Amino acid sequence: MEKLFRAVDEPVPGPFARRAIEESREFARGWYARAERIPDPDACRRRVAQDMPEMLPVFDDLAEFAGDDAAMVAALAGIDPPPLIPAGCTVRALSRPLATLLRNYDFHPDATSGVILRTNWAGTGVLGMGEGVSGLLDGVNEHGLAAAMTFGGRHVYGSGFGIILIVRYLLQVARDLKDAAEVLARLPCAWAHNVVVQDPTGKAIRAELAPDRAPSIVEVDAATNHQANVVPAESSRWRFETAGGLPDDADMARTIFSRGRLCLDDFEGWLGTLYTAEYRPPDGSVRFHWGADSWEQSLDRFEEGTRRVAYRVGAAPQIVA
Repeated sequence: MEKLFRAVDEPVPGPFARRAIEESREFARGWYARAERIPDPDACRRRVAQDMPEMLPVFDDLAEFAGDDAAMVAALAGIDPPPLIPAGCTVRALSRPLATLLRNYDFHPDATSGVILRTNWAGTGVLGMGEGVSGLLDGVNEHGLAAAMTFGGRHVYGSGFGIILIVRYLLQVARDLKDAAEVLARLPCAWAHNVVVQDPTGKAIRAELAPDRAPSIVEVDAATNHQANVVPAESSRWRFETAGGLPDDADMARTIFSRGRLCLDDFEGWLGTLYTAEYRPPDGSVRFHWGADSWEQSLDRFEEGTRRVAYRVGAAPQIVA
């Protein structure tokens, strides 16, 4: 089983975004067909203007590429997304030897974009793992904030924004943890998700978001796939205990995440580790790990290209081309 990861440098929406939209139309239409109704494009624009005004110029550019395709416009805006099979994921913030946000993204290789994207939307430099053309699974911005999302473990759905758009918006506008907390407390989240945000000092917050209860935002350095007052699934429990119990040492934790017991191989069960991301907020950089192999990127030094990664049961992933 293999996955192609691409690194793309596109400061403002252009040829790559246009091509990605064309490639995503069929999925978006099938996805939103599950909803009771497809949000109206004008209503999507009003909601972006109201809740994410800084994103409106970018949304307008992307919507122009999408044309009159209502499902594609709704997907670009992240408005009221229908349910999908949830991903796993483990996140841990560490402060030594320097601030580091480690995250494992656990899912199926066929169900993620695999695009490492550097942008300068609305004048803010952001680098991260893109998803859904306009969203991010994780990333870092020029102000030294890193963020990563996880599924919250509860199958509740409502009206709001998809988490990948919330992570994108947070990194576009937040300059510190106070800003990040304000964004996470204010934006309605359509599903149950967790977000960990870390600043250059190593301090971190975790937000537990859901459409059926108020956000919970606390100073916590780890997250997996459950929220407060809910009995966690066994996998989420032991990953949380393992990650949270690691010493505050990014060099040691990196090995546990990328090729140790936190590196999962249940791809048939949609819970295999597709990549380990090692974000370093102080210098706006990230190193993506596949077992012993890695690919480093930063806001200042970005390398476009591709890496093909092989996944095998019983072994850590590795770059093969």
